[in-house]
Amino acid sequence: MKVEVESTGRNLKVSLEKVQIQREHEYVQDLIDGIEEYEKTLGVIVYHPGKDLVFTSRSLGDGTEPYLEMIKNSIKDDTPQEEFGVYKKAPIFAYAFPLKDKKRKNIGGVSILQHTSFLGEDIRRAEWNILITILLLIGGIVAIVFIGTKKWISQPISQLMAGINHIAKGNLDTRIDLKRKDEISQLAQAFNQMAVNLKRAQERLIQESERLRRSEKLATVGQLTSGLAHEIGTPLNIIGGRVELTKRRLEDSEAQKNLDIVMQQTERITKIIQQLLGFVRKKKPEQRNLNLGDLLETTLDFLGHQIQKQRVTVFKEVENNLPTVIGDPDQVQQVFLNLILNAIQAMPEGGALHLSASSKWISKEGLEDGERQYVEICVQDSGIGMEKEVVQNIFNPFYTTKNMGTGLGLTVSQGIIQDHEGWIEMESEIGKGSVFRVYLPSLPGEVKGDG
Repeated sequence: MKVEVESTGRNLKVSLEKVQIQREHEYVQDLIDGIEEYEKTLGVIVYHPGKDLVFTSRSLGDGTEPYLEMIKNSIKDDTPQEEFGVYKKAPIFAYAFPLKDKKRKNIGGVSILQHTSFLGEDIRRAEWNILITILLLIGGIVAIVFIGTKKWISQPISQLMAGINHIAKGNLDTRIDLKRKDEISQLAQAFNQMAVNLKRAQERLIQESERLRRSEKLATVGQLTSGLAHEIGTPLNIIGGRVELTKRRLEDSEAQKNLDIVMQQTERITKIIQQLLGFVRKKKPEQRNLNLGDLLETTLDFLGHQIQKQRVTVFKEVENNLPTVIGDPDQVQQVFLNLILNAIQAMPEGGALHLSASSKWISKEGLEDGERQYVEICVQDSGIGMEKEVVQNIFNPFYTTKNMGTGLGLTVSQGIIQDHEGWIEMESEIGKGSVFRVYLPSLPGEVKGDG
């Protein structure tokens, strides 16, 4: 309002300072009457002190003395003046300022009276505008908060709840991927670590359960085997002795042939009992330095007749300066015998047997000092291969695909290698053959650090 009144005053000041107020009465009157036509302007008063002339716009009548006095004070102080007041019960704003000639001398003054009643209406409009603006701002803030909450809080929490439900249903492979840097992301990381720990605990529990079941089964087999060894061993010795005696007394070749068969089957029964006893009564492996390359060569010599009979071609690849392994030579050789003999039997029509021995640095779970050096013995055949179900059960006790097998060879071999702190891996495919990899640790202390 003040800006509007001052702007009107500046325009009026320029016009009045260019004319002689004491002479051009009509012009002055028309000028102030024109300004009065502005709906917010109540009236205008012009005062010329020289001839004590007073010009008032048409709407003004009596009661203008205070504002005429205000003009005189403005001329006296040579500065504009303003105040809020009441004219004929109407609230107004009065603004007075002096007029000057070209020599900057005061030649009169002007007072403009402005209605203030319109301010209430402007204020009410402003209040509505402010209210609407505030409501829009609040609505916008609520929308932003809602969207932000949904994106940054609700959705991540929903993911966490879904993950918890999956875990509750037994799906321990559930993981939550939140690539953020806040507390919810830390919670998701903790959840993922919990899932990993639960998965490991489940695996350990399964392994322990299998170990307990195996131990119970072995205990039962041990009792049965001990009884069988006692009950069957003595009769078998008697039968074997009688067969030898009878063979010496008979000259009939056909009878001797039949007796040979009886002797072979008796020896086979004795061998099975010995295998069972060896399976359930494991002895602690000896601790001797082993050259696995030489041990592999000796094993091939033992099986030379079977290799030649099955028309199997052997390919060897033994690494020079193979690391020394600590272990029991008889037990390790038994493993090599079982694996190579199985490979030969898997190639009834002949084939290729690949044997290799090499050193490798391997990082295994539980090895805190980095990688450790192992010797890898690989036995690969080009035989008939095995189905997936056979591969999954091949190391289980008494599981066999052979008509005359005991199902203990690979189980015993795995136990021996585990007793030597190693492990066995295998792969097989129908029609393409099988490969067994035996890993045995080198001498203790041969550890390569992380750096």
